[in-house]
Order: sequence, then structure tokens, then C-alpha cells
Amino acid sequence: MKIAVLSDIHSNWQALEAVVADMPEVDAIICLGDVVGYGGDPIRCLDYVRDKRWPTLVGNHDRACTDVDILDWFNEDAAKAIEWTVAHLGKDRLKWLSTLPDVDQVGDEVLLVHGSPRDHIYEYILDNPTAEANLDMIDGQVCFHGHTHVPGIFRRRNGQLVHEYDVATFGLKGPELVNPGSVGQPRDGNPDASYAIWDRHASSFEFRRVAYDREGAKLAIRDAKLPDRFAERLDQGR
Repeated sequence: MKIAVLSDIHSNWQALEAVVADMPEVDAIICLGDVVGYGGDPIRCLDYVRDKRWPTLVGNHDRACTDVDILDWFNEDAAKAIEWTVAHLGKDRLKWLSTLPDVDQVGDEVLLVHGSPRDHIYEYILDNPTAEANLDMIDGQVCFHGHTHVPGIFRRRNGQLVHEYDVATFGLKGPELVNPGSVGQPRDGNPDASYAIWDRHASSFEFRRVAYDREGAKLAIRDAKLPDRFAERLDQGR
């Protein structure tokens, strides 16, 4: 059984469209959260994900759209993008965002979160101490997460913590923290949309990258009069 694993679409329709077009035949698609935020096409992206009925988690930007109390957690530009998104989504779409779970499970082997096992929505797994603490929590499982926009796998090899990434296929054993990267706003220095294919039967995870119409995505941001740096960073992959 092959399952596409996506995260952090961030209202980037051009990137989502390119990922779907690039995707091989799969049995299911999972979204690890942050369907909206930053980009200029929240309605298109949300409607597509919702209409396809993909199992979808809540990300921090999704949650902020339905809980104004956490806006202080965001920088000024990100908060502006959330406020703009809320004004455009309408009650029905906001209600859908409010129903998204913050954690899920695939069988006994894979935990699904947006942030981390110990903080499902907000914690970034970017450094070794954070990765170590979360690996200790998952009791041999594999955890798929997003949030950092940086693809890769944190795991232990010969007693040492390593972070591994390449546009290639990796075997999964657990405990491991596996991030497919960001569809709509990569931050690993590569501007191409990032996603992955999980082969559940083979216990493997294939990282994939795909170029997309960044000029179209930048134009959507600028037409929405969102902060221009959200457009500029798409070319930098940062």
C-alpha cells in the first residue's frame, strides 16, 4: 500500500497542483497540517484538500484561523496573513479547520502529528536535543510530522543521532522522526515543492521534489497584498 505524505501547503495552489500532477499512483494521501497561511490561494487549497477527503491534521496556522488567542504566538507578518485568510475563508471553511485533529495514527506503526510527539502542533524538531527527547517518547514507532518545512529523518545509528535526507528512498525501522518537507514553502534551501511516498508494505519512505510555477504563486501573494517577503522567499527556499 502506497500513501503520499504531504505537509505545509500554506495556500500555495501552484505548488499543490504540481505535487498532485507529479504524484505516482497511490492508495491514499495524508496531509500533516497547515493547509493555509502565508500564500494567496487559501480557498482553492482548502477546498481541494477537503473535497478529496484526505485525512488531514491541524497545523498551527490552521488553528490560528479559528483561535484568535494564539495569534500572539506569530510574528506580525504571519499574523497579518492569518487575519487576511480568516476574512476570505468564510464560516463553512473555518468550521472545517476547527474540526481537524491534532494527532492521528496509522495502524500500530506510525504516529501522525504536525509539530512533534510531545507538542502536536507547535514544537519545531530542528535540533538534536529536541529530536532526542521526542524519539524517547515514541517507543519504537515512526512519527510523521511537518511544521519545520525541512525534509529528512532524525534517527539513531550506532548510538548516534543523525539527520538524513536526500531525494531518494529510505527504509524505516523506528524509532524515527520523518518529515516530508513543505509543499508550499520549503525552507531547506531548495525552492522546489517537497513531499513523499510511504510504501507501507515495504516500510520505505521516498522523498520527492517537484518544480512549480513560483511566479504564479508570488503573483497570488502580491495580488492579495500580503507581505512581499512571503513571495520573495519562495525563490530562496528559506
